[in-house]
Amino acid sequence: MTQSTQMAPRSNGFNKLQMLVILLTPLLVMASSTLLYFSGWLTPDERVNKGILLTPVLQLDDLSLKLESVNPDRQWLMVQTSASCQADCEQQAYLQRQTHVALGKNEPRMKRLLLSRTAGLEGLTEQYPGLEVHPLTDVSDAFREQVPAQFSDQNYVFIVDPLGNIPLYFTPGNTFKDQLDDLKKLLKLSTIG
Repeated sequence: MTQSTQMAPRSNGFNKLQMLVILLTPLLVMASSTLLYFSGWLTPDERVNKGILLTPVLQLDDLSLKLESVNPDRQWLMVQTSASCQADCEQQAYLQRQTHVALGKNEPRMKRLLLSRTAGLEGLTEQYPGLEVHPLTDVSDAFREQVPAQFSDQNYVFIVDPLGNIPLYFTPGNTFKDQLDDLKKLLKLSTIG
């Protein structure tokens, strides 16, 4: 006597439930991630940048500079502002040069500018090769709204991308290491300039 063993077919309800779970899982994940993103819930409060991010970004034109004249090679710019360039300005110019050199392989991607109302800074450009001095003139209203009024008196450093956008700046309270860390991250992630 041969006995045929037949497997009992699975219930149709289980197959439908399994297919429903498989199809709805991606939709549930997308809906919940969209909800979390737009609600801001579970967004970390910590930031890795040490400088101050500008939102919305400013333009180089807001500093009364033309991109084609100050940056024809489309490099990143470190723009130091100092209305009257005295000893603290010279110290900041030294730190900017040190930051520039410390960038290592990314050094050619960066260029340094000093905006000042002080005349006779040719000695500074000889002392720090690669530094360009331009006159500090009026700034735009958009610039005044986002940056403290004392920026020109306190040696602020603005970072300008090769397209002329100013995404962040550093105050005198930021150290050499703060600037270097931010610039290294920025240049590592950037594909322009």
